[in-house]
Amino acid sequence: MARGRGRWLLPTRLLNVCLAALCRGGSLAAAESVLVDAIRLGLPPDVVTYNTLLAAHCRAAGLEAGLAVMGRMREAGVEPDAVTYNSLIAGAARRGLPIHALDLFDEMLRAGIAPDSWSYNPLMHCLFRSGHPEDAYRVFADMAEKGIAPCDTTYNTLLDGMFRAGYAMNAYRMFRYLQRAGLPVSIVTYNTMINGLCSSGKVGYARMVLRELGRTDHAPNIITYTAVMKCCFKYGRFEQGLDTFLSLLDRGYISDVYPYCTVISALVKKGRLGEANNYCDLMLQNGSRLDSVCYNTLIHMRCQEGKLDDAFELVSMMEDGGLESDEYTFAILVNGLCKMGHIEAAEKQLFYMEIKGMQSNVVAYNCLVDALCKFQEVDAAIRLLQCMKLKDDFTYTSLVHGLCRVGRYHMASKFLRICLREGNNVLASAKRAVIAGLRSSGFKNDLRKVRIDWV
Repeated sequence: MARGRGRWLLPTRLLNVCLAALCRGGSLAAAESVLVDAIRLGLPPDVVTYNTLLAAHCRAAGLEAGLAVMGRMREAGVEPDAVTYNSLIAGAARRGLPIHALDLFDEMLRAGIAPDSWSYNPLMHCLFRSGHPEDAYRVFADMAEKGIAPCDTTYNTLLDGMFRAGYAMNAYRMFRYLQRAGLPVSIVTYNTMINGLCSSGKVGYARMVLRELGRTDHAPNIITYTAVMKCCFKYGRFEQGLDTFLSLLDRGYISDVYPYCTVISALVKKGRLGEANNYCDLMLQNGSRLDSVCYNTLIHMRCQEGKLDDAFELVSMMEDGGLESDEYTFAILVNGLCKMGHIEAAEKQLFYMEIKGMQSNVVAYNCLVDALCKFQEVDAAIRLLQCMKLKDDFTYTSLVHGLCRVGRYHMASKFLRICLREGNNVLASAKRAVIAGLRSSGFKNDLRKVRIDWV
């Protein structure tokens, strides 16, 4: 028997190498065909064979596909191990299925299979992302009680989860504990801390951690500086953000378009279009491949400058390059056209958007509703609103203001009441305009209804 197993050992290893290569390349059908051929030839698959396929199926098709592979695995007389369950738990975590992940973890324990840190890490991640931070922390505590040593990923998952749950200072204290205890603190950990502190508005703490990083053996990377740069722009420290970008540029850290898009977007918002154009030219000179986010940033910049022909040329370039216009693209174009007074062209963009199945793009519709009201075409605005699948506070605020501007207070009060009954709201200024208009026009009954609904 031992000689028989040894006879197949090398061929099985070669089979596993072949399957792993096919799975990494996304050729799952080919991998399955190879496995079928191997079984026909009498070559026995082992636990590694099935684990390779199971992990690939979980990534490509989801948890159910992975569970189906485990069923086949058992039918072949191959028992699952920790790697099998770790892949399934990770598959449940990727799909945001905390109950399934916990059930699989319990099943693993009942089968007498000892979990490791890679069993706990995706479980914690899933619980944090699903809004259960206390349960995630209990999983971490259970890990410590069982004497399972956490790895870098464990601590990074815990820190990131704490930030996402709003426990920024708890994460900061945990980070300090890691340092004092001499536990692993990698560049990923530093980036997690800097990004989390920045996102939480703790800019001073983020800068402190960044300075400490500079004194370690870890080199700050593009992720580190981009997080700091975004934080500076978000919290009004514009010049510091720009200095961070320039230091990235000087050190040759910028290898993709994301930092460029971040700074270009910030410059456009500040109205510094000349500088934004300079960085745009520099980005294109570097031969960077643009993604849809970057194209949308550039299209927005051209619309802000009033260069609509250039904006549409960028849209053509984007689509010729195999990228699709998305909801943001259409919202930017509709807004740009409306600001220039090209109402018919804006309506055509909405038509194209609807053909692409984006009827829920409330921002684009709102731009046109607002523009129609400003041009006193309130009847057209009403017709558009009635066609909208989704409406929000801004939709009704624009329409109510527009109706008040043309003295149609009765109609304004009607839409104000509809808005309030749907659970939306309008700006206080719009409410005041309706009430003042109804009072001055003598619509006492409408005034009483508005006040009842408002309360």
